Amino acid sequence: MRIINDLRKRVKEFDEGLKSGLFISEIILENEAFIVNMNSELQLYDQGVNALGVSISDYKPYAEYTIEIKKAKNQPYDRVTLHDDGDFAGSFFLQVGTENFEIKAGDFKTVDLMKKYGRQILGLTNENLTQLIWQYIYPDLKTTTRKYIYGKS
Repeated sequence: MRIINDLRKRVKEFDEGLKSGLFISEIILENEAFIVNMNSELQLYDQGVNALGVSISDYKPYAEYTIEIKKAKNQPYDRVTLHDDGDFAGSFFLQVGTENFEIKAGDFKTVDLMKKYGRQILGLTNENLTQLIWQYIYPDLKTTTRKYIYGKS
């Protein structure tokens, strides 16, 4: 009977952690560096797209003057990357709640960039969200499940 009661206790603890959002929040925080890199490097710098998957250049392309500066710095100029000296991208952080998370930026240019290019410059595309879920959250949640239910790491 002790084994059954112990299992019941572990299942209850797991259920509480799952329902409260605690487990997902912890997993998101553990992967913060990867998540902000997806936004700043993979989406903005490499692809030049916002969270909707829309090219940032569609909102406001680089001016000719900016293109010349980008060329001189040997930086991409065929797309808007929002990455000149790296301060904006380096200021990305997560605000994590029990039901969601939000990518924010602490750089002084953030408000101006959001006015110019839209709020969607901060956030993941559906493709990147799917990758985050299946390659990071799901495996970590399976590990957490085994830890609580079976007592294994």
